[in-house]
Amino acid sequence: MCEAEKRWLEVKSKEWKAEGIELGIKQGIEQGIALSRFEVYQTMLDKGFSIKAIASIFSVSEESIKKTLMKV
Repeated sequence: MCEAEKRWLEVKSKEWKAEGIELGIKQGIEQGIALSRFEVYQTMLDKGFSIKAIASIFSVSEESIKKTLMKV
C-alpha cells in the first residue's frame, strides 16, 4: 500500500469513526425518549388512566400507546 493510500485510509477511518459515534449518540437519545414515554404511559396506567385518556392527553393514537408499552 502506497503512502497516499495509507493517508486516505487514515482520513476515511476517522470519518467513519465520527459517523459511528454520531449514529450511536442519535440512537441512544431515541432509546432514552422511548423509555421515558414508556415510563410515563406505564405510570399513568398504574394511576388508573385509560389508554384512550393517555392518547387524548398526549395527542397520539391509542395504537401508538400500545406499541410503546409493548416495545420496552
